Amino acid sequence: MSTTRSKPMASITMPDPNSQEVLDTLKSLKAITPPAVASRLNIKVSVAKRLLSHLEAEGVVELVARSRNLKVYALKKPS
Repeated sequence: MSTTRSKPMASITMPDPNSQEVLDTLKSLKAITPPAVASRLNIKVSVAKRLLSHLEAEGVVELVARSRNLKVYALKKPS
């Protein structure tokens, strides 16, 4: 008998970028990266990438470092 574990499915729909849950999650992270956001919000990494690029276009986060495989964002300071 083989026992298979079912893995919880991550969501493929993007959460509301302006929701308080998303903003609180971003504030709690030391490094805002797509994998970190995906694991905290239980969404796929591709969805987290779209969410962060959307937030960057809105001016909520800014890209501070990038490599070939990873982008690191930071919350913008209110002016």
